[in-house]
Amino acid sequence: MLLDKEQLAAREALDALQARISGGEVGGGIYLWGSVGRGKTMLMDEFYDGLPVGKRRIHFHRFFADLHSRAHELGSMGVALDHVVDGIRVLCFDEFHLDDVADAMFMARVLDTIVAKGVTVVVTSNVPPTDLLPNPLFHEQFVPSIELMERTLEVIELGGSVDYRTAGQPGAGDYRFATGEFLVGSGITRPSGESVELTIGTRTLECSAIRDGVVWFDFEVLCAGSTAAADYLALAARFDDWVIFGVPVLAQASEFALRRFANVVDVLYDVDARLTIYADAYVEEVAGSLRDVPGLARLYSRLSLLARSAAGSIS
Repeated sequence: MLLDKEQLAAREALDALQARISGGEVGGGIYLWGSVGRGKTMLMDEFYDGLPVGKRRIHFHRFFADLHSRAHELGSMGVALDHVVDGIRVLCFDEFHLDDVADAMFMARVLDTIVAKGVTVVVTSNVPPTDLLPNPLFHEQFVPSIELMERTLEVIELGGSVDYRTAGQPGAGDYRFATGEFLVGSGITRPSGESVELTIGTRTLECSAIRDGVVWFDFEVLCAGSTAAADYLALAARFDDWVIFGVPVLAQASEFALRRFANVVDVLYDVDARLTIYADAYVEEVAGSLRDVPGLARLYSRLSLLARSAAGSIS
């Protein structure tokens, strides 16, 4: 894929950072943000692949899950954080976003630690630092961490309006995730009498069926209950082909169910699992209202990757 001028400028900045790291410089980094489909992850991957050892690239949800697992194992979040970043010179966060106040306060501690240790950080995000944790009730609490990022990292906007995921460019959509489907229609027959209780740690979650390695979930069961991103990561490690049915018009879903659904799709996209959605409306009606919502535009973009065709019946 030919890079546009904004992508070329971002690559030059990443190349310069890579040269500084190779020369022994520590700390600092880049916060690369822009709208969905602008090639942020592609540019980060190029940068990451050219680095020497002492590096880690991780999705936001995976980082939190790993850290909490280590904290449980080692008995202390501080010790766990030291363990996670031990020996790492460069830490790359893909799809960085903060919508939950608890995650934000925890991330503030993480940022303080990695900056103090001189770890170089590269971040991709759909929003600038100032738009993290947008909830006006809590945003001020995170301002010191935003200011720390702005002092420490070079903030680069990857401008432009072309979404290369949907523009038919080479490389756009040649992922397993994008081989999934967004199926629309009436008369859908849902699985019946095939439910299975899946164990996740000390808890269980009911799936509607497991057919030939494909796990089926009802939207209400998966997203309206008390599930979390760590649960989806654990399930994605066991199943690489998912079906979620009963997906409503998301503007009518509860905020908690909507956020959980966004997390599910985030996780499946990041691990490149196949996803099939069954809904009663086309993707524009189901998720179009999220296109300009901070933190949720990526959900609309990812659902748009899925094939849109009419569903007859599930059998």
